[in-house]
Amino acid sequence: MSAPLGATSRTRLPAPGWPRTALLSLSDKAGAADFARTLATHGTRLLASGGTAAHLAAAGLAVTAVEEWTGFPEMLGGRVKTLHPHVHASILARRSSPEDMAALAERGLEPIELVAVTLYPFETRGVELDDAGMIEEIDIGGVALLRAAAKNHDGVIVLHDSAQYAEVRAALERGVTPEERRRWALATFARTARYDAAIASELARRSGDPGEPPAFHALLLERVRTLRYGENPHQGAALYARAGSPTAPSTWREGRELSYNNLLDLEAAVALVWRFRRPACVIVKHNQPCGAACAASLVDAYSLANAADALSAFGGIVAFNRALDGETARQLAGRFVECVAFPELTPEADEALRGRKNLRLVQLTAADLASPDPWRVRLVGPWALLQREAQAQAPPWRVVTKRPPTDAESETLAFAWEVCGAARSNAVVLARGQEMVGLGSGQASRVDAVDVALMKANRASHTTHGAVLASDGFFPFADSITHAAEAGVTAIVQPGGSVRDPEVIAEADRLGVAMVFTDRRTFRH
Repeated sequence: MSAPLGATSRTRLPAPGWPRTALLSLSDKAGAADFARTLATHGTRLLASGGTAAHLAAAGLAVTAVEEWTGFPEMLGGRVKTLHPHVHASILARRSSPEDMAALAERGLEPIELVAVTLYPFETRGVELDDAGMIEEIDIGGVALLRAAAKNHDGVIVLHDSAQYAEVRAALERGVTPEERRRWALATFARTARYDAAIASELARRSGDPGEPPAFHALLLERVRTLRYGENPHQGAALYARAGSPTAPSTWREGRELSYNNLLDLEAAVALVWRFRRPACVIVKHNQPCGAACAASLVDAYSLANAADALSAFGGIVAFNRALDGETARQLAGRFVECVAFPELTPEADEALRGRKNLRLVQLTAADLASPDPWRVRLVGPWALLQREAQAQAPPWRVVTKRPPTDAESETLAFAWEVCGAARSNAVVLARGQEMVGLGSGQASRVDAVDVALMKANRASHTTHGAVLASDGFFPFADSITHAAEAGVTAIVQPGGSVRDPEVIAEADRLGVAMVFTDRRTFRH
């Protein structure tokens, strides 16, 4: 076994401010040779683990292999490469401690002042492999290097992503600040936390029933942007995404910053509008669909949606499931709207809305809102609630009255049911054709939800004769059916499941109202 190659074998010192020795151990080698060449040009010794050392040598760079530095060859097929005191002591030695620096000198070592590690790609490869293959994608030495360097960031620059090379190179050229060192260390600890969370989550997934809540659920969030404030001006707030994929809605043009409430309403509007196949428009206010319609054209869908409750639509969030065209945009331009979401924006629409300086135009679809995690997390004080959508297909609807709904009623019931599922419980939706005409939501009583929906329909001058009604939960009493029928409702869709279902069905039969059960409720609290 040869002696370690340390400080005594150095031929020249690095330029001021540049690291004496840089250790590179890279799974992702993109940009590594260029970055290493810059370091070498400024006198930095390059130290690298097996595959990285070969990569740099092939690029014509002088590089010291880790086993030369340690005097110990890698073992166990590469499982043990950098786990050695001569590596970790050179990283962890406190530069301000004479005892630490003397300990390095006694062994012919010099401090490692830059560590660049990209971990085995567990998140992308590990989840695709069998158990044995997955285990081999769990990085041990790389995580240990990153944590050691991040811990000692006062004296060590630490990089965990090839995208950082340009930033670090620029910082070295002008002089690295303590704030930059701390920021890189923080990003590194977040990276190792995310890595461990991915491993734990995958092991938990493989260990349990896929349909059962996992025994362990890890979620690490990374700030994407700060927000002016939260739901109210006195509350601080920010937008976060799952760490490793910090994304925000793609803003076409943002007159003012998207707010906390805007983002909540955008999610509600976009998620609903993309449930419809025909050209559709949904308007959301305070997380509630105050307008929804499908039509042959986008401009007609918008006109119908806005007419559903024009009073509530004032200052709302508008979402479309088709490219926003000039005619529709000109209709929008004449009304006060906070945000407009669309899959595409035509040049004519862009021009029509260009003068609206406070209007936020956001390119957003249901696919953009899709989560890679099937479990939805909701924090409740010191606890967290997890739930997921049922894997089984929804049961077929059942006609429970003597009169089945007509084909036209069935089509409208299906539309109303989708809208109802997006409203807050207790929720009742009135619809005619493919247009919502009344919404009662967030009510403690279901009969109140019916009455509020009727009140809003009447206030907006909609006729309720021939309308249909959707309810997100069962009717505990027959009084709601009576109220709806007296207003002209001819068909109802509801989950069923009340102990008084026979009474409710009998009242619908007495009044000639068609009723279907979905056998699945859509509460949204």
